[in-house]
Order: sequence, then structure tokens, then C-alpha cells
Amino acid sequence: MTAREAALNALCEVEEGKNLKDALGAIFEKNEIKDEDRQLANELAFGTLRHREEIDQIIRETLTGDFFSLDIVLKNVLRIAVYQYLFFDRIPIYAIVNEAVNFGRNLKEKGLINALLRGVIRNKRVQVLREPRAWVFRKIIEAYQVEGEKIIECFKIRPTPYIRINLLKNSVEEARERLRMNGLDFRPANWFSEFKSVDHLSLIINSPLMKQGYISIHDEAQGLVCHLVAPKPGEKIVDLCSAPGSKATYMAELMQNEGMIIAVEVSNERLKLVVDNADRLGIRTIRPVIADGRYYTLVGVDKVLVDAPCTNAGVIAKRPEVKDRVNKKVVTRLAKLQYDLLTNAAKFLRVGGSLIYSTCSILPDENEDVVALFLKDNPNFVVEPAKDFVPQGDEFLKVLPCDHNTDGVFAARLKKVE
Repeated sequence: MTAREAALNALCEVEEGKNLKDALGAIFEKNEIKDEDRQLANELAFGTLRHREEIDQIIRETLTGDFFSLDIVLKNVLRIAVYQYLFFDRIPIYAIVNEAVNFGRNLKEKGLINALLRGVIRNKRVQVLREPRAWVFRKIIEAYQVEGEKIIECFKIRPTPYIRINLLKNSVEEARERLRMNGLDFRPANWFSEFKSVDHLSLIINSPLMKQGYISIHDEAQGLVCHLVAPKPGEKIVDLCSAPGSKATYMAELMQNEGMIIAVEVSNERLKLVVDNADRLGIRTIRPVIADGRYYTLVGVDKVLVDAPCTNAGVIAKRPEVKDRVNKKVVTRLAKLQYDLLTNAAKFLRVGGSLIYSTCSILPDENEDVVALFLKDNPNFVVEPAKDFVPQGDEFLKVLPCDHNTDGVFAARLKKVE
């Protein structure tokens, strides 16, 4: 299977409701695809989905006929080709047209593809982008009147991948040497020496260093959340929504593999991801528990991390399907779930313990508003300023995706005082 076929199939599955990352992962697992082709398929699929709104506008302006009446496959063949034309200067224009035409299933489709792409090519100034119409984009602009447009533009750029060095298995210096010996390029990250930014993850995923647990894939802004927890050796910590285990395993590494992390997940399949990650990294302090975090009970815990399910509005560069799936109803439902998880988690703590609430959303409805409601209903909790624990944020930890080439994240640390 070629990269373009993989991207096309994945985009068609997204139209049917599947997550793009999952769709591509399943395709890669079932088919023999070279690493460089996997990289190209990722770029084509994610790039096309990120820019789909403006690409569809260009196609509608150029097409003679009704764009909405075209079937899913033909629409995505055209979208991928227009994306390549607008954003791939390394591929000759004639090659883009020829490759797209080859996807035509009959003479009529081949003729339509050829005519439309040549029409786009003749109108090279058609790249003017429309104002964002997606509900989540309007909410971002409403919440961030100064940075809103910049945030939306950064969602169209391929996100910077990060890796995390496992300090239980090697020092930063040893890991650097192992990375070099394996031909893996890396650069310093923003805040922590054990994090490195890389160009692509395709070589990392299949590297011996990854399989043997010397490194993990982990966005550095998500790592900031773990530092806000400030886990210490010997502590008893609950990670209430733990899968896939990046935060649980990083906290275990920061605790030097001493203490206990209770990893709670409602799904057995997702909990297995946590267990597999811990095994790969040589971590023995994680205790997996299958439970609904809204109803799980425990007492006497030092710290609880509630990394709550959210809209993913801070990681749209990685999850471009979010912009078409998030609306007011979705946010209202998630905010209720987030509040319920936070309220139940508060019961686990000993007096003096800390509750850390985090999301990868940048919408206040899921962040500041949830925390404010919790504090109103739980006067025995106070905010511990994030600036006392991490090099980012003030009262709360907040990283916008346009600031440091990382995920957008929010986190609050709340102390139980009585």
C-alpha cells in the first residue's frame, strides 16, 4: 500500500466517525508500509484534515457541479491533491495531478479530477483562507481575543514531537549517546533536560531504545503537569484517568520507582496500555485498577491526578477531527464529567494532600470554570499556585499551543486544608 492510499483510506474512515490516529495505526498494522511512506501518509492525512475547511472551499469554488453530492472517496482524493498542491512544494505539479487522476475509478471520475485540479492550478491566488467557522475556533477566539488567531494558525502546522528519557534506565548523557548511536536526531526541549524534541516519530517508534524502555514518546507540556504534581519517593498517588500511562510512568520515574501509583481506568483495554508502558520502562510501583473514576473509593492518599477526558481543544494540530466534533453540547457534557471526577477524587485525600486537575483543552469551560465550581462547593480546598512548582504559569499552569511548540494544556493544584 502506498502512502497516498493509506492517507485516503484513513480520511474516509474519519468521515465515518473514526479517530484519524487510530485509523492510520490500524492501516499501518495490517499493511506492509515503509517508514518513509508512513511518515508521508501521516503528513498527508493530518495535513489534509487540518486544512479541510479551506480546501473544501477551494474545491467548491472551482468545481462545476455539486461538491456535496460526490462520494467520500472522490472528495478525499480531491482534498489530498489540493493539499499537496498548496503545501507540498517538493512534489512536481504534474505528479500531483497524475497521482490523483490514477485514483479515479472510471473515465468520468478521472476527467473530473483532472479538470478540477487544473482549474485550481490556474487560480494560484485561491489560497486566501476563510475565517474559521468551526464552533471550537469561535470559542477559542472568544476566550483569547489577543492570541486566538495565532492559536488557530498554529493548529495548521505539524506539531513538534517530543521524547522523554527514562532516568531509571539511563542518565541524560547516556541516552544522548544511545540516540546518536542509533542515528536519531534530537534537540533540547523547553524546560527539562530529560525531554528532547525530534523531527519525526516514525524512526523512534520502531527503535530498540523505545522497545527496551530507554525512552518514551511524551509531549513536554504534558510533562509539566507531572512536575505540578511534584511526586516524591514513597508517596501514595492516584492517577484517576491513567491511560495510556505517560503521566503515571513519568511520575514513577520522578519518584525513583519508590512508593505507589494507583492507575485507575474504566476500560480494561485502555488499562492494558498503562501496564504495557510500565513493563517496558521497568516500573514496578504502578498498581492497575479497573474502575469508573466517578465512583471509585479510597482514603489517605497523598496526591491525586485527575487528567480528565476533555475536548482536546489544545491539541487540534494532533487531533484535527476535533474541530468538526466539538460543540456546546459536547463541552457541557464533558464539564459535568470533569466536575464529577474532581469531586469524587477529593474524597481520596488526607488533610494536607493535593488534588491536581488537568486537561489538554484550552477552553475555560473545561478548565477555570470547572475549578471555580469545585472550589465553591468544596471550601476545604485552596489553590496552590502553579508558579511555586513549575516554570510556566501563575495561579494555574497554562500552556497555549502557539507558545512553545507543545500541546496546549491546563492544570490546577488544589490543597485539602481540613
